[in-house]
Amino acid sequence: MNYFSRAHIGKLAFKMRGEVEKHLEMGVFTESLVVDPPVSHGEILPTPPTLRGETIKEEIWACVLNDDVRKIGVYGMGGIGKSTVMKHINNSLLNETQKFESVIWVTVSKAFDVIKLQHDIASKLNLDLSKFEDITTRASKLYAALKDKKRHGLILDDLWEAFPLEDIGLPEPTHENGCKLVLTTRLLDVCRRMGCKDFKMELLSNEEERKLFLDKMGRDVFDTPKLKAMAEEVLERCAQLPLAIVTIAAIFKCFIHDFEWRDALEDLKTSVKASNNIEAEVFKILEFIYERLKDGELQQCLLHCALYPEDFKIEKRELIEHLIDEENYRKKE
Repeated sequence: MNYFSRAHIGKLAFKMRGEVEKHLEMGVFTESLVVDPPVSHGEILPTPPTLRGETIKEEIWACVLNDDVRKIGVYGMGGIGKSTVMKHINNSLLNETQKFESVIWVTVSKAFDVIKLQHDIASKLNLDLSKFEDITTRASKLYAALKDKKRHGLILDDLWEAFPLEDIGLPEPTHENGCKLVLTTRLLDVCRRMGCKDFKMELLSNEEERKLFLDKMGRDVFDTPKLKAMAEEVLERCAQLPLAIVTIAAIFKCFIHDFEWRDALEDLKTSVKASNNIEAEVFKILEFIYERLKDGELQQCLLHCALYPEDFKIEKRELIEHLIDEENYRKKE
């Protein structure tokens, strides 16, 4: 490259530099710019593998996509897997962007609180209701936000009592607005009072029960001669209930020796008698799990955790501090 070419390129570069600096000056803002965070389409929820066959999930899914059904209720006893199935439904709905602009998941729990429910739904929309104390005003603001959102799917998990949608600020799901309400509850009455098409979640089949037990215990448990018969008895005491299978399997999985299996099985047989009252069996299973902790401090820790609201995210540091405070209080008594 000769001298004249280099000189020409240098002039072009100088000219371009001036233009760049001019544009940079034009882009300087004297005041800060605040941009609202984008509203999420929905949350992907962590889900264990589905515990049961695809039939019930497919039936619910077909109903969710059916434009003629606007409200759906899934009911069944506690620990039977309602929330697990619905979490899979929630995650699948996130891919249905043509049908739903947003998918909102809220856990309600037994102590129904209008203000908390309003807050939980609003927070998913980046809507701040804290400055409004009046419930009706809050409902109006929430209603307006959801109406603007139009095609949304709202999933209310663990609802214990029916309520008028307008009291919270929820638009009535219609074919015109494209909204959908799905709820889980232990009570068929709640489904019917909310005007839902209901689906009953049944106990696991024998095949599903065994599969879940093997997944949690390890598939070699029935191949071990000394353990096979005891494993069958343990499985029988689980009463086809997912919660019982997962928790009891976790206990027995820690045992190394067959005598540990025998001792724990005797305790389980003493605690959990075969009964037609599934709810009573569940309580006995939980009592067995509590007693198997042995360590009094661990038992106190479990009882303390039970004081928190359902699905509450317990911070480890906070829990430790509370347990220390509780111990100090007991020492003073």
